[in-house]
Amino acid sequence: MVPNKKRSSSLIYYGFVCCLITLFSSVANHALAGAWVQEKGRSEFITTALYSSAKSSYDDLGNLTEVVKFSKLETAVYGEYGLIKNWSIVGRVSYQEVSLQRNLGIDAGSGIGASSLALKYQFNQIGKWVLSAQGGVLIPGGTENGLDLRLGEGGTEWEFRMLTGRPLTAFGKDGFVDVQVARQFRTSITPDEWKVDFTAGIYPKKNILLMGQIFAVIGDQPKTTERRKLESLKTQGSLVWFFRKNSGVQLFASRPISGRNVIADTSFGIGWWSRF
Repeated sequence: MVPNKKRSSSLIYYGFVCCLITLFSSVANHALAGAWVQEKGRSEFITTALYSSAKSSYDDLGNLTEVVKFSKLETAVYGEYGLIKNWSIVGRVSYQEVSLQRNLGIDAGSGIGASSLALKYQFNQIGKWVLSAQGGVLIPGGTENGLDLRLGEGGTEWEFRMLTGRPLTAFGKDGFVDVQVARQFRTSITPDEWKVDFTAGIYPKKNILLMGQIFAVIGDQPKTTERRKLESLKTQGSLVWFFRKNSGVQLFASRPISGRNVIADTSFGIGWWSRF
């Protein structure tokens, strides 16, 4: 992100957000919410709150040389609902308070962040491996809409995602792995992106889940000097305690490993998991 004035959202966008919140207030989310789809009428729901901050960012060569002052508070709601056999609807909305100071410029704002709505289809299973595809739309908000955009900048974008995962046993404990590869089609002069997400989880106890995740973003080479090459690689660790069969509390933290033209922010958060 680079400094800019906050942009107001349209009535159409707020209508979309209200519909999404209404839908996922009655549905909900789960550890295997990846390649797996929800059964018809079943749902999963995760509400998270996080704090993120940074004092440096990666330059065009991938070095931590740029001095910044960045902070973000975010509350997000993610939900998945089983429509019919092998089909799920997936959505996410968030509210953010963001501040970024770089050199003499300050970019700050609060409001709805980028939201997403997608359909996921489980089209095959080979042995224990589940194979799914997901297509969705990303609706811009008045705060963060991309790692390389000003607050409030950005238009409607599209994403196509391939997902695969399987249950496994490690050290005599149940677990799973999930791998996702996505192509995000961005608007205007902003380069398209590749995304790769990897998740490994294990249950040391029946009601305790430990997860390790890696999130990678690689932007295409810009075709104009108004945009820069974008790269980001982050890790995240989580612990989820299911104090009831269908309810759990999550603690998580993430930090960057490397990047290019992105802020080196570290995050801490808590989440509430529900299944219906």
